[in-house]
Amino acid sequence: MVTERTFEGWEARIRPRGITRYFGAAFMGIWLCAWAVGELFTLAILVGGIWALVTGAPLHPSMPEIEGGTTLPVGGLLLLWLTLWTYGGISALWTFLRMLWGEDRIIVHTDGLRVVRRAGPFHRTRNFSREEIRRLYRTPGRGLLRHLMADTPRGAQIVTEFATLEELDQLEVELTRELALKPVTTFALPSGWEQYAVPEGGTALVESPAKRRRHAVFVAILAALCAVLTLWSVGAIPILGTILLGGLTALSGWGARRMFLGRYEWRWGGGRFRLDWRQNGKIRTVFEGVSLELVVSSDSDNDDWYELAVFETPPPESGLTTKRRKHKSIARTIRDPLVPRSLGEWLAHESGQPLLDGATSAALTEQTEELRKKLEASGVLGSWMAKMIPPPGGRK
Repeated sequence: MVTERTFEGWEARIRPRGITRYFGAAFMGIWLCAWAVGELFTLAILVGGIWALVTGAPLHPSMPEIEGGTTLPVGGLLLLWLTLWTYGGISALWTFLRMLWGEDRIIVHTDGLRVVRRAGPFHRTRNFSREEIRRLYRTPGRGLLRHLMADTPRGAQIVTEFATLEELDQLEVELTRELALKPVTTFALPSGWEQYAVPEGGTALVESPAKRRRHAVFVAILAALCAVLTLWSVGAIPILGTILLGGLTALSGWGARRMFLGRYEWRWGGGRFRLDWRQNGKIRTVFEGVSLELVVSSDSDNDDWYELAVFETPPPESGLTTKRRKHKSIARTIRDPLVPRSLGEWLAHESGQPLLDGATSAALTEQTEELRKKLEASGVLGSWMAKMIPPPGGRK
């Protein structure tokens, strides 16, 4: 990373490093070759189909003849597939160029922040005013890298994805100083969530009506498609298939009705959190808990999931426990903790209850060290496994 002051302002330049990126670039290059073959093959079929539709004869004797009734449906499917395939190829090409000839330019000028992300001869520029940036934070990347993100009204925005842990320490300090960022003291609900006054008195946290409506419409369309398939299947397929399709239709229809007519509400008071289900003027308590926590977990692809949840019991004294605690999730996202953390901070501020943030670097380091000690004390195999755990900061 190179930092300097230019006529534009304070500037940092960060480029990808490390031999491991060449392995990823090699795989991406092979995939792009296969992508180009598929792209050209599909284009040839589409051009040949258009030629046959206009002239009534195939473009080349080797091309198959397509009956008139199937030309438009087949052409439509191929066009849809080609659109998605082209988008995927462009995204893969951008990633390939970023791995080999990428660069992030971070410029703090008088009006705010400019981020220029370059991939070979191409680049993308994003501008942010100083008032837009609420804070900077990190999310896990690949290997020893981390993403530096900016919390803005437009959502989470990537500042850089090439910095190492040591460079992030320097970059966060200098960017915070240059942008004159102050600690977050005001708490706002993230997009997709709203605070509602309820008839019983007080307020509740709910998903926004627009978000619930979109989900309900999707499920309703699914129910309609299942109903059409069920009617078509009568007499066309075995009775068991018709029964299964009918069951899927009933289930999706019931789900759409619930989503249109009802909603979940989170309420708080007396040191407790309560999840209620409201439908047709009636309310039913689904869950009650006492501990508001942000937890992080990893899936089989080593992706980090951040979940804001209310737990039925207080957290154990030890950071690690083998016993699963009963809880209800409020929000869950992959790779980026911004939404669940912002939601948790707002809920903690409104309720007066603390948010136990288990996704901070300090909390994760403490849990890692506790796991290491338990493995070392468990025997020879545990000691060997403990040596495989990276040290705090992940620099091994």
